[in-house]
Amino acid sequence: MKKLIFISAFLIGTLTSFGQVKPKEKDIDKESNVVMDSLSKVYKVKVQSYMVETYNGIIRTSISYVEDKKLVYKVIKSEYVK
Repeated sequence: MKKLIFISAFLIGTLTSFGQVKPKEKDIDKESNVVMDSLSKVYKVKVQSYMVETYNGIIRTSISYVEDKKLVYKVIKSEYVK
């Protein structure tokens, strides 16, 4: 009887431990590095940041990079929000 209880507890314990699979998380760093590298290739500068700003119904997308030891911002896209 003790063996039966031990075996059933062992089986239930292993089934519940294998049933708990961690969900996949998105790797934000990897995605942002891909975007930054792509922008660096297109604009031929080492992109430091990528920004999207909304102000008065206008969405501005800009990048920043270092030029002559100064941080430079460049607007790459502007569009109106309907």
